[in-house]
Amino acid sequence: MKLTDFYAHIAPFLLGESGHDVVAAALWGRDPPQPDAERLRIYGRFCQNHRAETLDGVFTACRRVVLASPGAAAWTQLIEDYFRAHPMHHFELNRNGEHFADFLAGECARPPGLPPFLAELADLDWWEWQVISAPDEPSDAEPGHGPLRLHSTVEVRPYAFDFVRWLDDYAAADRPPAPEAEPTTVLFWRDGDLEGRREKVVPLEMMILKAVLESVPLDRDLAARLGVTAEALAETAADLHAAGVLLGDSALLPG
Repeated sequence: MKLTDFYAHIAPFLLGESGHDVVAAALWGRDPPQPDAERLRIYGRFCQNHRAETLDGVFTACRRVVLASPGAAAWTQLIEDYFRAHPMHHFELNRNGEHFADFLAGECARPPGLPPFLAELADLDWWEWQVISAPDEPSDAEPGHGPLRLHSTVEVRPYAFDFVRWLDDYAAADRPPAPEAEPTTVLFWRDGDLEGRREKVVPLEMMILKAVLESVPLDRDLAARLGVTAEALAETAADLHAAGVLLGDSALLPG
């Protein structure tokens, strides 16, 4: 068998697009040799496990929702459908889940029973993993020195549902089946203890982050333009600095 023919048969099997019996018959005929055929079955199972482990490990909240309803079979089908649409391409397994939220939002055939918020929840899962796994940046090495700046992992994402309250304010056994449909903006970052964090962000915090990005001084003029007191501006900036969202010399914070 030519190498091109071999790969034409083996690739769909390793991607989960064809079964073991089909590929074994294509490679060896009606009487596949042993233990070669069984070893191929085991390798196919490894590939299937890797696909499942990738999404299980990153999209933990999504998995819980789908397992609760419509169930494990639907989650397994989502995994296989996703990787058929977006085959593994990165050596770091979890990176291969980068398109899952978009897949759920637009490309997915949507098995019956999937909740309408699942795609946005997948985005939240993804960014939680992103801030935990992001490489260290030199600009983060001395958080108390230098100009005011954002931690390199800071990300702000808008959602149509209040996921933070839904995930944080209820024990698992008491959590409602769906979050409240309320537009929220979530701030993601990694703190000084290297812990991934996420919190709902309020407009004043957003304005402070924008000002720091644009090198606008956090002073009384900015407070007046924002329609807040200088004290409120100073207190909020200090809170962001203490949480590790803002880095830099604390003497540069408004007093």
